[in-house]
Amino acid sequence: MLCGRVSRVRSSALGRRAVLCVLVSSSLALAARPVAAAQAASTPRDGARAAAATVQPPNDPLFRHQWYLRAIQIPAAWAASRGEGATVAVLDTGVAYATRGPYRRAPDLAGTRFVAGWDFVDDDPHPHDVAPRDGRRSHGTQMAGIIAQTTNNAIGGAGVAPAAAIMPIRVLRPNLSGTATAIARGLRYAADHGADIVNLSVAGRSQTRLVRDAVAYATAKGVTVVAASGNDGRASVSWPAADPKVVAVGAVARDLVRAPYSNYGEALDLVAPAGAGALGDSGYGPPDGVVAQTLKGGPSEFCFCFTASTSAAAAQVSGVAALLVATDRARGPAAVRAALLRGTRDLGPDGRDREHGAGMVQAARALGVSAGEPQTGPSSRPRTPAPDEGADVRPALLVAAAFATGLALALASRRRRRRAG
Repeated sequence: MLCGRVSRVRSSALGRRAVLCVLVSSSLALAARPVAAAQAASTPRDGARAAAATVQPPNDPLFRHQWYLRAIQIPAAWAASRGEGATVAVLDTGVAYATRGPYRRAPDLAGTRFVAGWDFVDDDPHPHDVAPRDGRRSHGTQMAGIIAQTTNNAIGGAGVAPAAAIMPIRVLRPNLSGTATAIARGLRYAADHGADIVNLSVAGRSQTRLVRDAVAYATAKGVTVVAASGNDGRASVSWPAADPKVVAVGAVARDLVRAPYSNYGEALDLVAPAGAGALGDSGYGPPDGVVAQTLKGGPSEFCFCFTASTSAAAAQVSGVAALLVATDRARGPAAVRAALLRGTRDLGPDGRDREHGAGMVQAARALGVSAGEPQTGPSSRPRTPAPDEGADVRPALLVAAAFATGLALALASRRRRRRAG
């Protein structure tokens, strides 16, 4: 079933997003899993051998819409790292990580590696994501997908660090509300259970001692904490991103200008391309959004939904941090931060500024590998680092064919309606 209605939604925690969804029946999850798992098992280990490999574009049908991956040099970075060996804790509404009872593993996460997490909302070991009752898509699964959705499986899109492991930690309810206690417990759990990076695509107007102390605890144990700057368009970065120990991430649009919703200020570290949420018709959703699979309508219905938010920007940076950690080019929060900032592409006025921080994240440059010329936006300028920056393929073919056929039918129907009007 196709869902082609584009709408704007707003939440107190995460602000504006532009959404277009393509619903996928839960049966596709079962069809896609064997080949996706085989693909993940065949991924080369990171290191010297991987760096010498020739990286071909993945066969994911939505990859051509993932302009932001090229903008942050992901295809080039994959020659050196795909994130294998790194673990990213996603503190959010949960993740569609497993098939259990009414829940289903997201088809485009079928080949993604997961490690045990926890649900700090219901206080149990099953941090499943749940779609909101008002029909909006869920948040946590989408963030996990941006970071590490299964790549080269002929389904959906590619993840920034497709070989990284995801640790799902539920700290938010479906309506994106949560408590400082849950977030703090989630941070400590991630630090105590082997996470290398924590993605916090959440934002609040004020800091709390509980979260501040938990951030300090996690960073002291070697965890890099990445957080969204917030979606209010304010000249101040939200918390916990504003914490000096956290990597604060803002968003730019496809033209590499600060997205109108993106909070900015002195505490901003860097930006990532997450779109401006424009609803122009590019033939498949917003022309400048970020796409990943998530839940919409229930625990077993999925969509490939577009979003434009600092949440998506933070998830991209968490993925790049996983690429760094996986290669041992950077270990620990200080080294990861230094590599991220040192590798940025300068935007706006020369040098660091309040709207872009150090600039836009660049994965290949941070990893120290060649990426060629920029592929999106105006020409870049070199920047000087600041002194303190230190098996069976038939199921997948059937899924891809069904997806392409449904999309073609929906587009043809839309064209007929326009002509009739």
